[in-house]
Amino acid sequence: MTSTSPRAPRPGRPARYSRKEFEQVRAARKAREQRESWLLALVSVGLGVAQLGFIRWAETRLPRSTAVPLEAVFFLAYLALVIGLLWRLQRHKRANALRCPHCGETIQGLTERIVGATGRCDSCGGLIVEEA
Repeated sequence: MTSTSPRAPRPGRPARYSRKEFEQVRAARKAREQRESWLLALVSVGLGVAQLGFIRWAETRLPRSTAVPLEAVFFLAYLALVIGLLWRLQRHKRANALRCPHCGETIQGLTERIVGATGRCDSCGGLIVEEA
């Protein structure tokens, strides 16, 4: 539902962003997401490679009856850590997402590009970004 009539903003939210404020908030959010993504990539790849080294070491130095359960425990710990980092990344993305001051809709992905181009929410049509 798109409307051109102005809607009252929800309490506690700014009525509108200036173009500069919108771009600053957008850039800061993307920088945070990028840092979180790098952390996830470095930890998952680094620990994945370390786990392969551990498996190789365990197969040559430990009896199979000891190596397999130990490898499984380390793999499950690795998996839990990666899932935890993914959950953290998704939680931060949701928490830091811009929201329409009129309807509360999350502004991210295609909606964010539409708001950047038109200055209006694609759900309610409320003005989010003022043109200076």
